[in-house]
Amino acid sequence: MIQRFAAQVPGTDSFLKVKEGTLALISSDSEHAGAYFLIYGFARSYVILYEDQGIDPAFAETAKQQLLSYMNRLNDAFASGKADDMVAAQNWIVLDYGRSGKIF
Repeated sequence: MIQRFAAQVPGTDSFLKVKEGTLALISSDSEHAGAYFLIYGFARSYVILYEDQGIDPAFAETAKQQLLSYMNRLNDAFASGKADDMVAAQNWIVLDYGRSGKIF
């Protein structure tokens, strides 16, 4: 899902695909449901906030890069296989989002 999202043009359609994909992963991989739900929430918020608006391409790219950084952070934690890494990644994401412009 990360590679597909990275390759797509930034905008609500690409965020909608992440939302749908993470919702499916929540059901199929309950061990990581919390991490998927975090990404799902960000993608869902972006779609709700911007689906009926014309978005500046630079803004859309910024949002895409922010979500990609979160997805990659979680992917690295998945790869480690350590529960502590997963918790640390989720905490980092929540704190980073709180310090960010909260664009989604």
